[in-house]
Amino acid sequence: MSDPQQAQPEQAQPQQPHQTEYAQPPYVQPAQQGYPQQSYPQQTYAQGYPQQGYPQQSYPQQGYAAPASAGSLGRTAFIIALVAAGIGLIFTLITPIVIMNLRGQYGLYETVSIARSLLGLVLGAIALILGLIAARRGAQPVLAGVAIGIGGIEVLSTVLGFVTNLMYGLL
Repeated sequence: MSDPQQAQPEQAQPQQPHQTEYAQPPYVQPAQQGYPQQSYPQQTYAQGYPQQGYPQQSYPQQGYAAPASAGSLGRTAFIIALVAAGIGLIFTLITPIVIMNLRGQYGLYETVSIARSLLGLVLGAIALILGLIAARRGAQPVLAGVAIGIGGIEVLSTVLGFVTNLMYGLL
């Protein structure tokens, strides 16, 4: 006696007219008339395994600092150039007030002026060198270019100021 709920092996289930003996994956559409059927490689989406055809993105390991981006050098050069230009601007704006309040103590003014010029020369040279390095690397070329311009002008104006003061002293 056989149980009526169990399917008999001889009784095959009827096939639908549009289905074939082998079932296709759900993402593959049946070929249309006149067009060849395209097959796509099967990809696994398990976490941790690289997918075929796509580069694996790497992340910094825990406990290690991420490397500084190449653009930070151009930004650093730009900031140093702005500081150098800002110091020069502030000194230029307060010069009349300082001269008026010193009342004949021009030696002190010259000492402060030389210190400001040397600081501007050093900051301008650093901005110029870092800007050139950043421009060679191609990192933030606009900021690197601005740093090169400001640093170059700062160095050039300081050197020309020293030469001019030397010439006046010799004449």
